[in-house]
Amino acid sequence: MVIVNFNPDKPLPEDIQKFYDESQAGIESKFDITQNPNYKADFAFLPPEEIEKQKKQLLDELSLRSSFFLLAYIESLFRTDFVLRLESNKKGYTDVLTKAYKNIYTPGHKPYTYSLTDVIFKEWRGYVVNKPNSKEMQDILRNLPQYFDFRNWMAHGRYWKYKESNYFNKYNYLQIQILNALIQKYFGPYLKKKSF
Repeated sequence: MVIVNFNPDKPLPEDIQKFYDESQAGIESKFDITQNPNYKADFAFLPPEEIEKQKKQLLDELSLRSSFFLLAYIESLFRTDFVLRLESNKKGYTDVLTKAYKNIYTPGHKPYTYSLTDVIFKEWRGYVVNKPNSKEMQDILRNLPQYFDFRNWMAHGRYWKYKESNYFNKYNYLQIQILNALIQKYFGPYLKKKSF
């Protein structure tokens, strides 16, 4: 049974990193008087603090957008696992998590209608209880909803004031990279992956 037609061209962390690195280099170059031949025209009559402020705003925006892309990738890991478990009829997919997903699933419902936090992460919390590194996995699962609240805020145009006033410190691109590395380390052996 095929529930989802997967996209083989989805951006991977290395693609997101390349976007980040190249965009950051472009910003740095634009604000460097030795590298930008139009520097004086671009920043005419602006005091140094205003120029620095504009640079910081662009770098912060780059961090936000890259964080958004990487969180979307992290979501895809868990949603792909969810779908592959639902689609499976193999012996290797008869574990507790697969059975829990199959008991929840209503045929005909789109997999993306199932809540990431209230269904998928909830079932993972039960699944990892007796696994090696269970404490680390539980800690990640406990914190993931906050990251996805942040992602939802970004996805909906940031039109309301985010509850975390220090979100650039708490949820910057580096923090999301660390989160992704921890997920790969602890969840990687258990996540079902689509090979094309």
